[in-house]
This record gives sequence, C-alpha cells and structure tokens, in this order.
Amino acid sequence: MSKLKSSFLILVIAEFIYNISSYVINMGLGRMLGVAHYGRYSLVIGFTTMIILLVGRGVPTAMMKRISENIGDWNKIRAIRKSSAHLQLIIIIALTAIFYILAPVIANVFNDSSLTPLFRISAFVIPAFALSSFHVLYFNGLKYFKAMTAMKIARGIFRILWIVGLAYFLRLDGAIYGSILAPLSVFIVAMIIEYFFIQKVETRLIASTPKYPYKKILTYAGGFILFLIFYEFYIRADMFLIKTITGSDVNTGLYNAAFTIALIPYYVMFALTFILFPTMSDLVKKKDFINVQSILKKVLLFLFAILIPSAIIMSLIPEFLITIFFGADFIAAANLIPLLLGGTVFVTIFFVLASVFNGAGMTRIPALITALALCGGITANIYYLPLYGISATAIIFSCTATFMGLSAIFMTYIKFYKPYQKMH
Repeated sequence: MSKLKSSFLILVIAEFIYNISSYVINMGLGRMLGVAHYGRYSLVIGFTTMIILLVGRGVPTAMMKRISENIGDWNKIRAIRKSSAHLQLIIIIALTAIFYILAPVIANVFNDSSLTPLFRISAFVIPAFALSSFHVLYFNGLKYFKAMTAMKIARGIFRILWIVGLAYFLRLDGAIYGSILAPLSVFIVAMIIEYFFIQKVETRLIASTPKYPYKKILTYAGGFILFLIFYEFYIRADMFLIKTITGSDVNTGLYNAAFTIALIPYYVMFALTFILFPTMSDLVKKKDFINVQSILKKVLLFLFAILIPSAIIMSLIPEFLITIFFGADFIAAANLIPLLLGGTVFVTIFFVLASVFNGAGMTRIPALITALALCGGITANIYYLPLYGISATAIIFSCTATFMGLSAIFMTYIKFYKPYQKMH
C-alpha cells in the first residue's frame, strides 16, 4: 500500500502540473478568442478527442492490461507491445482518413458548415495524440509511474507553448495546429525515455520476440471500447447538444467554461485511475480480494473526504472562479457552477471505480451504467434544454452523474465485498 501511496503522490504532482497547463490554456484562449470562438474551439477539439479516445485507446488499454498481467516477462511484454502496435497503426490510419473525408458531414451534424475546415485540421490531432497515448499506456502497464510523470509534465508544458503560442499569432486555427504539435512533442519525449531507460533493460532480458495472438488483445479491447463509446459521448454530450439544439457558440462556450471549472477535482483525481487499473488487474488475476477490498475502502474514503469539501467551496465562490479562469466576459457561466457540483463529486467517483472494474476485466458493468446515464441525459436534454436553457443541462448532468456514482458504489459492493462475505 505504501508503494501505491508514493506512486499516487508522484502522479498527483504530474496531474497537478498538467491540469495547471489545461487551465492556463483555457484562461488564455478564453481571453484571446472570446466566448464564441472559444466555444468553437471546445466543440471541435472536444469532438476530435472523443473520436480518438473511442477508437484510439481501446487497443493500447488492452495492451496495458495484458502487460500488467505479465510483469517481469519481457519476452511476452515485447510480443504484446508489437502486436498492439500493428493493430493500432491500422486503426489510426483508417480513422484519420475517414475523419478527414467526413469533416463536412460532421460539421452539418452541428448545423454549421463553417466548422468543416476546422474539423479537417483537427483530423491530424488523431495520429499525433495516438502516438503519445500509446506510450503513456505502455508505461502504465509496466507500472513505470516516473516515466508517466515525465510525459504528463512534458505534455503540460508543450500544450501551453504550442496551443497558446500559436493561438496568439493565428487565433482559432493556431490553437488547433497547437493541439497537433503538442502530442507530437510528447511522443519525442516518450521515444527518448524508452531508448535510454527501458530499451536497454529489454534487450538484456529478451531472448527473442514471440508472436502474441491478436485475439487476446481484441477480446479485451472490444469490451473496453464499448465502455469508452458510452462514456466519451456522456462526458461531452452536453456541449454537442447545446450547439446542435440552440445553435449558439456563446452558449457552448459558457457551458464548457463552467463545466471545466466544476470538474477540477475530477481531473486531479484522474491520477488514481492510472494506478488502480494495473493494480486491480494484477490483484484480481491473483484472486487477492483481501487487498482489493482494503484498497477500495481507502480509495472511497479518500474520494469523499476530498470531493465533498471541494464542491462546497466551489459553490460559494463561482463568480470568483469564472473571473479568475476565464475573465469577465464569461461571468454568465458562474450560475452554472453550483448546478454542476453533483457531477463534480459523483462522476469522479464513477470514473475511479470504472478503472477498477475495467482493470478487473469487468468492462460491461461501467459500460451499462454509462449507457443508461447517457440515454437518460440525452432524452432529458431534448425536452428541457429548449425550455429552460443551459441551466437545465447542468442540472441533468448532476443527476445522471449521481446515478452513475451511486450505481458504481453498489456494484463495487456486489462484486468485491458480498461474495467474500459468503465465503466466511
């Protein structure tokens, strides 16, 4: 457990630095681009990132799981990595081409054909992001948390330099070009880390590289991608619905600003998922449910101890937070922050526990919970958003997130506690 604590501390520091960069970028873009163009940037990059995560993270996450199950066996690790890289290359090349070709169709889905050139530029975010993400998850599977920390910090620095720097000179187009160059720069850092700190260890321990069955990777990837499809649509559906239903870039920008601030604790706790996934994968394979229960109990207590006070504090100073992060032009978003705080607490709890289920190979549980929340959220927004505006969307998000968090806690008890009690 002490190793988990030290690993968590290292990754929290990295997440803190990375999140500072995210908020520096949002602060800079909000002021440089204005509310409407900030809304367009958020929509385009949000949609592109969602597509990347839907398809681009399935195989690397399956690779991470298989590697975490075979720590120390470098022959098998290299084989898993090689097979995963082949699959990932095919997927990403196809996805980038399809996304570029369908850019006009995607723009028309949002009832705004002027988004077409922006979506075409953002298509090249897909291979750049995929290259860096593949290595983050490779290091995660190996439990090389220091390497992950270095990449997280590098990504934060490069994002500020490229996105804000190019936005200053080229405005909205520059911000999107920066979103391509930032992950490419992180990929170069990954190559340096791998060559100097990992590859030399591998070559000493690997006799030959056997073949690893693609089926073993795809079997897990399929279930995990199903979860990602529902979750990535869920976490971004509000912004898409606001743009599609209201047609307003301003409403999109205001909502995304409030949403970004409300989810500060979520992004900080994201570090937990990097540790819990490979840890739970290893413990469940060994059937060490005593340690599983011990870790889960401490994690949940820790989450509630951090999240509830954070939500209360944020509810008291929404105007201050909006003004500091985005400027006076976004002050209309302040009223949304208290409405989103149910989501602050429970979407964080859900996502952390989802990493536990996914690490344990129980991908259907978080996928089903998210699918139900997504359907409920879309249905409610279609009815209430035209009547009550984006405040309704914020309340709906909090309600669906609360359902997800409580459902995840219940399923944690059913899967990891109740069977153990029967055995004793």
